[in-house]
This record gives sequence, C-alpha cells and structure tokens, in this order.
Amino acid sequence: MKRVLAGALAAATLITASPAQAAVDPVKALKKQLVAGHGVKVSETDRATSSDHKTDATFRMTGVLEFGASGIVASDFTVRYVSRKRKADPMPMRWVSVGRDIYLQSTSGLPEGKTWVHLDLRGPLISFQPTDLSRPVVLKGLIAHAKTAKAGVYRGSITQEQVRRLNGKSGTGFAYRLDIGPKGLPERLITDEKLDFGTYGWMRDAVTTRYTDWGTKVTIKAPPEEQVVDSKDLTGAAFDELMEEIKSIPDGALAHR
Repeated sequence: MKRVLAGALAAATLITASPAQAAVDPVKALKKQLVAGHGVKVSETDRATSSDHKTDATFRMTGVLEFGASGIVASDFTVRYVSRKRKADPMPMRWVSVGRDIYLQSTSGLPEGKTWVHLDLRGPLISFQPTDLSRPVVLKGLIAHAKTAKAGVYRGSITQEQVRRLNGKSGTGFAYRLDIGPKGLPERLITDEKLDFGTYGWMRDAVTTRYTDWGTKVTIKAPPEEQVVDSKDLTGAAFDELMEEIKSIPDGALAHR
C-alpha cells in the first residue's frame, strides 16, 4: 500500500510540473483573439489633472471592440464626461466606428429625422490609452520594457522614442502597470503620463482600462444611412453644438491609422 501511495504522489507531482501547466505566451494568446466577428468588452476611466486644477475632468467609457485578422475593425462606445466643477454634466455620448468611419449619436440641432453625425475624423475610437494594447507588437513591447514582472503583473515605463516605435507615430512616454490573466490575455492596463508645459504648468493623464469577455461574438454596423448627416453639411448653431461635444473627447482616444 505504501508503494501505491508513493507512486500516486509522484505522479501528482509530475502532473503539477508538466509543460501543460507552463505560463501562456500573452502575445500568442492575443493573436489567437484576432478573429473576424469576435472581440472584447472594455471599461475605462480617464482622469485628467492640470497643475492649476482648472481643467480637471474624468471620462468614463464602456463598450466593445470588434476584431478582424489585422486588429480592431469596429467599436461601439458610450462616453460619459464627469466634471467636479459643473452641477450638470453633458449627456452620455455614443460613438460607433466601422472601418475608418466614425459616427456620433446626437440630437443637437440636427435636421429632422437625423440622429447620427458622420464625422470627418480618422478612426476608430478605441481607448483613452496612449497606446493600442490590441496590437501584438504593443503588448510585446510593454512586457519587454517592464522593470518588474511578478504573478502576471508587469510594471515599467517607456520613453517618448519607445512610444514612437510601438505606435508608429509620435507620443508621450508613460509609466504603466499591465495585468495578464491566467489565459495569457490582458485584464487591466493602467497608464500615467505627464505633459510639462514649462511656465504654463503641466497636465497629468491617468487611465485605467479593464478587458473582459475576450472572444465574445461582436457585430457592429454603421447607423442606417437615412438617419445620418455628414458633419460637413452642418452649419451655424448645429455645427457649433457638435464641436462642443467633440471637444470633450481627448485627442488620444482616436486611433489615427
């Protein structure tokens, strides 16, 4: 009996330490998610703070990203703007992007029967983050530049030049924390970047993004054509109101591709 028990314990030890239990490669895990008709749910909080505290604001965004073989192909988000200095904040805004087309749901002085505005912007709207974590090259870079890595948590910072290499465009360096789940997929990304304007002060932007339901089925379509008006066709007060809505979205939220 003792020999049987010893053999069972030895077998259990081998199973525990088997290659099947080895950590999943996050980059490979992410690439497997880039399948047409599937995506990931996103919830995000962006807190902007200025040195004079005159432009402090918080944005909250929830929605879903749709993938294709090359990455994000569409998005559907609701953005809420929260200001500590206003008693009444603007209504939540819904943004839908399909390919390179971005639509804003609005009722601000639009022509009768129109509830969506097609914007002259390059899309899609994906995140307030200073980088696109859905791109395998970006995920690989953040893991590689981490100063510490423990239990799936990567902490570090990257320079402005490193950001340019990862994003393929200019940007600002930032500190970050990246949490990878047991399946090798990102669960949370926290970034903190600071812009120094010299004698004009500074602006700090702290963004927390959570990713859930990787692989969920997603189908995002453009709004019905009969309900859409092009922003170029808006004039006067309607155009001014639209610009006020757009101003509340940080530049970093639009992925210029």
